Amino acid sequence: MATPAPPAAPRPAYVPRPVPSRPAPAKKKSGCFGNCFGLVVVFGLLSLAGKACDSLDSRDPSNDDGRTVQSTPCPERIAAQLRGGTGSELVEAFRTKNKQITLCRTASGALYYFGEFSDRREKGIAMKAEDTGDGYTARNAPYRYEIHDGVVTIYRSGEQIGEEGVTPEPSPS
Repeated sequence: MATPAPPAAPRPAYVPRPVPSRPAPAKKKSGCFGNCFGLVVVFGLLSLAGKACDSLDSRDPSNDDGRTVQSTPCPERIAAQLRGGTGSELVEAFRTKNKQITLCRTASGALYYFGEFSDRREKGIAMKAEDTGDGYTARNAPYRYEIHDGVVTIYRSGEQIGEEGVTPEPSPS
């Protein structure tokens, strides 16, 4: 005779089911790309704001807020040597060991280079010039004068014949 099976254990009324786990929300990566991109945007906006301020051009005698912007006039004795020089403004001035270089812009926008000995022992010479972005170039055939990186380099017929260090000056007298 077979033995009877033991009685089954009572089944609980509530069986807890495992709760499916949700993955934690992905963390936003704040690596260099995100931070650097943000900085680029901020600096770009600051640059635009700066350019907007620059557009109030210092040559414009009045701004929207009523203030007057003053420019430095080109010295009269030099302006008198420039074609259309009346009302010219000083752009930049430099000094070498024994020479003075003055750059002035006329009211019509022409840029001139005026070179002379510092002691004015000879009459100076004015020549048309151009702004090269990193300095200036002036020509008085067969000579060419280039100012950039703290030096003036002199060429004759394309061959370099001299170079002198230049020091910025506020304005020649």
